[in-house]
Amino acid sequence: MPHTIRRLRRPEALELAPRLAGIYGRAMRREAEPVDHFESTFRRCVGEYDGATVLVASRGEDTVGFLYGFDLQLGHWWPQQIEGPVRAAGHGHWLTEAFELVELQVTPEAQGLGVGSALLSRQLSEMPHQRALLATDPDGRARMLYRRIGFRDLVPDFVYAGTSYRATLMGWERRAS
Repeated sequence: MPHTIRRLRRPEALELAPRLAGIYGRAMRREAEPVDHFESTFRRCVGEYDGATVLVASRGEDTVGFLYGFDLQLGHWWPQQIEGPVRAAGHGHWLTEAFELVELQVTPEAQGLGVGSALLSRQLSEMPHQRALLATDPDGRARMLYRRIGFRDLVPDFVYAGTSYRATLMGWERRAS
């Protein structure tokens, strides 16, 4: 059965927050506390941030994946974390006209079926931004997906301040037509 992708309006996205948090937990294999944190962060960001975007992928009645993010706003936590390393790597222009891709998650049983690619391709083709930025596990499968779609490594060896958590900062840029 093929999947369908649709963009949610804020009220519908907020209503679906528990279901999306469940997908996040299953996809990331997380315990209850991080899933609860995801849901509260999702609600705050989608409810308050400029340019909040939520796409969902469904197969029949089942939601099997989602993507969410918003306008990159330098005053927010994640852009404050990455701004210095991105500029130091010579990529300062990536911090303008950008979409912050916060999460792209697909249920384990739907992984490898093109759901993540479809969500990401739809967002990139329809968004008004010139660029998209994200952080991903440097050793994870998602990094290959992002590269296949056209993302490139901006800071391959990023470490969040005060932690040992490693990530690769990646960016996608719209090609001139």
